[in-house]
Amino acid sequence: MSPWTLLLGLFLYLGLLFLVALWGEGRPRLTQSPWVYALSLAVYATAWTFLGSAGRAATEGATFLPIYLGPTLTLLLWPWLHGRLLALAKTHRLTSWADFLHLRYGPGPLAPLAAGFLVVGLLPYLALQLKAIAQAFLFLSGEKAPLADVALLTALLLALFAILFGTRRLDPSERHPGLVLAVAFESLVKLFALLLVGAFVLLSLGNPFPLAQARPDLHPLLLPPEGLSGHLAWVSLVALSALAFLFLPRQFHVGVVESQDPSHLPKAAWAFPLYLLLINLPILPLALWGRLLLPGENPDLYVLALPLLAGNPWVAFLAFLGAVSAATAMVVVEGLALSILLSNHLLSPLLLRYRALGSLLLWRRLAILFVMLLAYLYFRLAGEAYALVGMGLISFVAVTQLAPAALLGLYWKGATGTGALAGLVAGILLWAYTLFLPALARSGWLPQAFLEGPHPLLRPEGLLGLKGLDPITHGFLVSFGVNLALTLGISLFSRGRPQREGRTGEVGALAALLERVLGREAAEGFLREAQGLSGREAALRAEALLSSAIGPATARLLLLSVTQKAPGEEGYTPLLEEAARESKEVRAYAQALEAARRELAEAYERLKALDQAKDELLWAVSHELKTPLTAVRALAEILRDHPDLPEEEKGRFTALLAKETERLSRLVEEILAYARLQANPALEKRPTDLKALAEEALSLAEPLARERGIRLERALTPLFTHTDRDRVLQVLLNLLTNAVRHAKSRVRLELAPKGQEALFRVLDDGPGVPAEARPRIFEPFQSLSGGTGLGLYLARRLAEALGGRLYLEEGEGGAFAFTLPLEVADAGSLGG
Repeated sequence: MSPWTLLLGLFLYLGLLFLVALWGEGRPRLTQSPWVYALSLAVYATAWTFLGSAGRAATEGATFLPIYLGPTLTLLLWPWLHGRLLALAKTHRLTSWADFLHLRYGPGPLAPLAAGFLVVGLLPYLALQLKAIAQAFLFLSGEKAPLADVALLTALLLALFAILFGTRRLDPSERHPGLVLAVAFESLVKLFALLLVGAFVLLSLGNPFPLAQARPDLHPLLLPPEGLSGHLAWVSLVALSALAFLFLPRQFHVGVVESQDPSHLPKAAWAFPLYLLLINLPILPLALWGRLLLPGENPDLYVLALPLLAGNPWVAFLAFLGAVSAATAMVVVEGLALSILLSNHLLSPLLLRYRALGSLLLWRRLAILFVMLLAYLYFRLAGEAYALVGMGLISFVAVTQLAPAALLGLYWKGATGTGALAGLVAGILLWAYTLFLPALARSGWLPQAFLEGPHPLLRPEGLLGLKGLDPITHGFLVSFGVNLALTLGISLFSRGRPQREGRTGEVGALAALLERVLGREAAEGFLREAQGLSGREAALRAEALLSSAIGPATARLLLLSVTQKAPGEEGYTPLLEEAARESKEVRAYAQALEAARRELAEAYERLKALDQAKDELLWAVSHELKTPLTAVRALAEILRDHPDLPEEEKGRFTALLAKETERLSRLVEEILAYARLQANPALEKRPTDLKALAEEALSLAEPLARERGIRLERALTPLFTHTDRDRVLQVLLNLLTNAVRHAKSRVRLELAPKGQEALFRVLDDGPGVPAEARPRIFEPFQSLSGGTGLGLYLARRLAEALGGRLYLEEGEGGAFAFTLPLEVADAGSLGG
């Protein structure tokens, strides 16, 4: 097949993945489907499954099955085990097992060591994917170009894909719905491709099992393992794959970080094992046909070679795309997960120290490229010496080194950071000595003498004289066993680290910190979530958001700048209750102070108004007094300076003098009445016959009315109340006198009950009060008839002092109304 055809197909397929991921970015609800979740877990099936399983079955028989039995058994515990992990991840925004170690055991070297080791330990696994794609490409193209050239191009393309969809921004949730949808799509493609290849080979070539039965050299491939070492290897592979499924960073990313809905777990618990069963159905038939028909061919390429042998290159091309799909999903998700590990636990603390945290996103992208180039470097150094499955198993043993510290920390309170660190360090050293370095020795990068060890008991693949075990089983049992023993043993004899102190802080300061690091959108989301949270809870929430984006260690350091130490767990609740009680009292005291302040402010405004009114009154009084005094003085001077005035003139001037003096006297009386009213003298209330009082007021006004030719009318209803009789009479006289002065021919006084009040109405047929004068008719010294202007003002104040109202009605002529409350002190005394 033409290399250009393969390249075109490869680019078109990656372009299709790009479009699927882009389409899924805008549809996060679609990626929250339980089916998408189950298919995303199938990122576990990589090029190792697609190409390497047939190769392992062709050489080791049924030993390829434990790699899938382990996850299947793990899925039986999935809702129970993963449910607890999901709850922790949702609360603390965990992005990896290293985050959990930091959370469980506190700050220290444990989490950074785990992060760095996972990167190194997974290099063989990543290199496996590059090797699978490169091998498949060269095999189908028939080219002899160096394998490494194709692997380098593949590494760069996959790094670009991971950068485009995994590091577009610093996201506190670290969720990438488009990427998840692309992974689920790839799971369907590789399943369909492998089933199609198996069906095509079986239909074209027939059933291989009868032929394999006739070949004694193939019988071991069809039989279970024999002997203690065989059974031990089988059980070890089941346990190894079960733990690897839990601790592979990409499985944590798709299983925990990308989907935190516990309702998906029950469906995934049976859908994912079914997927593994289906994708492994064609493996053994393909392996047997490969051994029967292609004895000299690389077993890892049987899936591609058999369709070609059967005469259908397009099925082989489809198998190539299936292998590319399987490798792409693994590399992209694993590269993204490892870059988050690197940035959270190694890069962020360094960038914070050098005040370059703003470039974290750039460094995360570079980390993806760095990981992919390291994988390529490992492929160049040691990839040629191992089959695909052998390379993957070395990584499986590496990731299981996290299991003792993580699982014991998850379920055992006695696990300590000291024990976990000792176990992990021992496990890493033994993994490197028994598996990683021997791979380099077999590749020629270390002397072959390394495989013999410095002593027979220290042989890398046979420590303490262990014999009969394959290198993977040996390396796994030794490294994991010592790791577990040290974690348990040292935890039992070491005291737990003190719990780190809680922090508390103001929501505003925490939001400002989030905005500086994660942007405005994250800060606004935090403000919405933090409503109603205490300072301690808000600080925990902010720390979780920061931790998922920049790592727990850096998040803790940043948080220290805007928070303070919170009360410890011991006595925490009483202190909070006391603080809450004090806070409540302080708030009540502050509210009382605020109310008092408002009252004082209002009183001050009233005093200012009174002071201004006093000034205005003094000015008005002075002005009003000046006019008659000036007239009196002028008249007196005329009479003094002109004693020879005619008697008639003297009489006229004397009358004017008496009139002005009378006016001056009336003005003084009204001012004195105003002064008495301002002093709020006590009312002398007593039972009062209001009708009789009205009759008295009419009789007093009668002389003036007769003088002006005004007819007085009345409509009086008998009413009794408890009031100050003299002041009521003063009000009525004021209203009647004014009405008589302005009336043309008649004045009418009415008295009638209205609800709980007595209503007096004084009506006249005069011109009434002009519209422009109505708003100020009751203000002092506002006279329409040349009087002092104090009468209506005093009458209104008196009416209010008596508990009533005085107001001007709308209508023709003058119409003033005056109300009094109908208060009856002793009904018997007044007969009502």
